[in-house]
Order: sequence, then structure tokens, then C-alpha cells
Amino acid sequence: MLQQGQPAEAVKSFQKGLSIDPKDVDCLMGLVRTHLSTGAAKDAEGAVTRLLQVQPDNTEAQAHLAMLKAQAGDAVALVTLKALAAAPTAGYFERFNLGTLLAERGDLEGAKAAFEAAQVVAPHSAYPHFELGRIAVQRKDTAAAAEHFQQATALAPHEALPHLMLSRAHAANGAVGLAIAAATRALENAQGRTRVAVLQDLLRLYLQANSQDAARRTILELRELEPTQVRYIHLHGLACMLAGELAEAKALFGEALQRAPNQWDILHSLAQAHEALGERAEARKQLEAAVAAAPQEPGPTNDLVRLLMGDQDHARARVLLERVLEANPQDALTHLNLARATQPFDRAEATRHARQAQSLGADVAVKDEAARLLTELSG
Repeated sequence: MLQQGQPAEAVKSFQKGLSIDPKDVDCLMGLVRTHLSTGAAKDAEGAVTRLLQVQPDNTEAQAHLAMLKAQAGDAVALVTLKALAAAPTAGYFERFNLGTLLAERGDLEGAKAAFEAAQVVAPHSAYPHFELGRIAVQRKDTAAAAEHFQQATALAPHEALPHLMLSRAHAANGAVGLAIAAATRALENAQGRTRVAVLQDLLRLYLQANSQDAARRTILELRELEPTQVRYIHLHGLACMLAGELAEAKALFGEALQRAPNQWDILHSLAQAHEALGERAEARKQLEAAVAAAPQEPGPTNDLVRLLMGDQDHARARVLLERVLEANPQDALTHLNLARATQPFDRAEATRHARQAQSLGADVAVKDEAARLLTELSG
């Protein structure tokens, strides 16, 4: 039942067995493992203490008790666990528990060695690979992370979390297609909060891949799971914007704004919908509100500045942009717009910002526009 994801039923089953034979080691160990899997530390400690009273030399039980005590702050327990894991006859849990404890304490090198040692005695277990993948993520080695999570998915194909973590590793490596495929496999077995997390990741990936229909299906499922979640109403609007359904997007942004009146990113999205529909006055009104709510965010300020410069209000544009640049000195688009705003007053300053935009810009359009502006300024 534990393997089927039913820990409560597993506890009942083991307790029933213990009511028949209070010294049944298998039932006691099953109870310990179940409580550990659900994070019920006190219940796990109680069960493992009972087990050790029946079988004092059970090294797996000793390892579980040592880990629980070390997690509670007992320094001697860590020494005990290290000794258990270092023994030539050490089993899987002695080594795996040590890895878990060391990882919790930030000793990634020690944890890695312990999980690799656990692999030696349990080569068909997905969990050491999963934990080694997590360590690789912390070390920002996304290639190694993907390799370990791939191994974990092969060993536990019906577990959602390894597939989800593999998807995230692929996404970090820029492999959007592989990330979508792994997340889709995760969704097949994901339940509860894990399912929500998978759907959130899939939505981002679909939007990134410009997969409009898939993005819409995903956001609708998220809204069905959590109908009052403002974030999902907002994302639904963004999916509609992507599909060119501007009126529906505007309505959804309006609905989201009613639930979160001062949320700058929703105000910004609503402004973009108004502008796309040719409603310039409303767009400016919402952009002013977004900038007031988040004065140092580049997105709404740069959009408002574009409208201000269209009205020849370069002086105010310059003030707004300088404020954003103080908090975001590497933002290429802000440098570019500040170059444009500064151009009527100070060509040397405008040139400096245009050069910054050209050197910082990851967006080809920003780099090209900066190059054109530099040519104009040098003329």
C-alpha cells in the first residue's frame, strides 16, 4: 500500500499485524518506513524504538534512529550514523540515511559519496539517482542532473517526481521539447500538489514553445483545480493574448485585477491588451498604475515610456527610466530607451546608454535598434 501511494492504509495494515503479534519485526519496520516517508518523525522514532527493543542488533533500525536523533540536534547521533554507513556490511538505509542527513546540512560532497555508496548495494533503486540529481541541481550542473533524473525515471517509471525533475533539468539545458515530454509523463501519475506543480511547469513550457492550444488546455485544468487562484486567471489571459483573442484576454485581466487590485504584472498585462485593441488612453492609465505599484520594474516603465515619448514627454520618460536603471543596471531595453529619452538633451549621454544597450542586449532586436541609434547619434 505504501508503494501504491496509500501511507494511511499502510499504517493501518501494519498496526493490525502488530495487534496480532506486537513483536513482528516486518510490521514494525514497515511502520517505521511508512512514518519516515510521510515525515512523521515522532511516530517513526516510537516505532523504531519498539523495533530495537525486539531486535537490538538491527542495523537498519539503528540507522533510522540515528538519523532521527541527528535531525533533532543530537551531535553524537551523526557520529553513530557515519560509523554504521562505513561498516563493510552496511546496507542501503545506513548509507542512504547518511546521504540524506549530510545533504540537509549542506555537505554536498559527503552526501554525494553516501548516495553513490547506497547505489552499490541497491543498484535498482531510483532514490539514490534522484538525490544525486538534486545535488547536481544545487551545484548548477544541469547536464549531470538530467543524467541522474533520467536514470531515476528508468528505474521508477510510474513515479511523478523523477519525471518532473527531469523536465526541469531539460528546461535548464534549453531543451524545451524534451522538457515537455518529461513533464507530460510526470502528469500521467501526478496527484495533489505535485500535479499542480507539473501543470504549472507545462504551462510555462507551452507558452515558451508558442503551443497555444496546449497552453489553453493546461491553464483550464489549473483553473478547474484552483478556480479562485488569481495567478491562473492572469495566465489564462496571457494564453488568450498569445492566441490573439484580445477581448477575452482583457476580460480575464480585468477579473484578475478585481481580485488583486494593485498587482503590477496584472495591470501591465491589462495595459498591453488595451494597447493591442487600440485603446491607447486606457493603456496609459493602466501603465501609470502599474508603474506606481512597481516603480523599479523594467517592463511597465519601458512600455509607459514608449507612450510618453510618443507624446514628446522625454523629460518625464528620462526620470522614470533612471529610477529603473538604478535597480536594474544590466537591463538593455532600459538603456536603449534612456538613450532615446536623453537624445534631445545630451547626445554624449545618449551615446553612452546606446552602447550599453548594444553590449548588454541578448535580444537581437534591441541590439539592432541600439546600432541604428548609434549611427544616428554619430551623424
